[in-house]
Amino acid sequence: MSVVQLALVVNPRSGAGRNADEIVALLEGDGRSVATFELDDVDAAAASGADRLVIAGGDGSIGCAFEAAARHGVPLAVLPAGTANDFARAMGIPPSIEQAAPTAVDPDAEERAVWGGLIDGRPFVNVASIGLGVYAAEQAAPMKSLLGPVAYGVGAAVAAFRGRYARARVLVDGEEVFDGDAWQVLIGASGSFGGVAQLPLSDPDTPELEAFVLPSGPRASLLRRAWGMRHGGSRGGVQVSQGREIVVDLDPDRQWNVDGEVLDLGDVTVRPLGPARVLVPPGAQGDAR
Repeated sequence: MSVVQLALVVNPRSGAGRNADEIVALLEGDGRSVATFELDDVDAAAASGADRLVIAGGDGSIGCAFEAAARHGVPLAVLPAGTANDFARAMGIPPSIEQAAPTAVDPDAEERAVWGGLIDGRPFVNVASIGLGVYAAEQAAPMKSLLGPVAYGVGAAVAAFRGRYARARVLVDGEEVFDGDAWQVLIGASGSFGGVAQLPLSDPDTPELEAFVLPSGPRASLLRRAWGMRHGGSRGGVQVSQGREIVVDLDPDRQWNVDGEVLDLGDVTVRPLGPARVLVPPGAQGDAR
C-alpha cells in the first residue's frame, strides 16, 4: 500500500538538533504529504489519520511516540536524533536521520510488533534504572554535545569510582527476588542502553520485562560485570528475572534514569506497554534478542 500521509513529530532539543523543515524535505515526494507536530502534540499526531507516525528524536521522545502509536494503532517510524540512539540500535534501524528516512516512506518496510514499558504510567522503550545508571547519566549530560555516545562510557567510568549503593526491594509478578543494597537495578524493555550495552534476557518481541540487579560488592568487580552486560550476558553474581509486573521499593530520595532522563519517581510499579508496530528495514537485525 502506498504511503500518502505522514505525521511528523520532531524534538529539536534532541542530540542531533534538527529542525522540522529539514526532515520534511527528506520525507516529501512521490505524492506524499507531511504534517508536522510538536512533541507535546504527539497524541494528536497519532490520531490524525496519517498512514504513519514519524518521530525524530532521542530515546525519551521515542517513548512518548511509542505509547501514542500503540494506543492509536498507527505504524511508527523512528528517525534517530539522540546521542546514543539505543532503541534504533535494538531494532536494526540505521543510526542517522538521513539513513533511516527511506524506511519511513518505504511501502515495503517491515512492521515489527514491539513491546515497551510503563514506569508509573511513564512510557519507556529501553531501560529504567536506579543506582549507578543515574549517576552515570548525570555525569554524561554535560559531555554529550562534545563527545556524543562516548559521553556515556565516560559517565559510567566516573560512576564506577564515585557512585554509591541503592537500597532496594524488587518484586517480580508478586514474588520478592531481591532485598538489599545494590549497585544498580535495571528494568529492561528492549534492554539496550548506554550506546553499547544489552541486558541478557530482554526481548522486545514479548511483553515480559527484565529485572536485572547488580548486588553491592567490591568496586573492582564492576568493570567485569559491565563487560558482560556489553555483550548481552551477565557476570559476577547478578540476579536476573522476568515478568509482567515489576515493583521496586526504594530508600527515600533516590532518582531513576528512564531512557537517559533522570527523574524523581521513588517507589515504582512497571508494566508492559504495547505492542506498537515499529517500521524496520527489510531483514533488519538489531541487538535486542
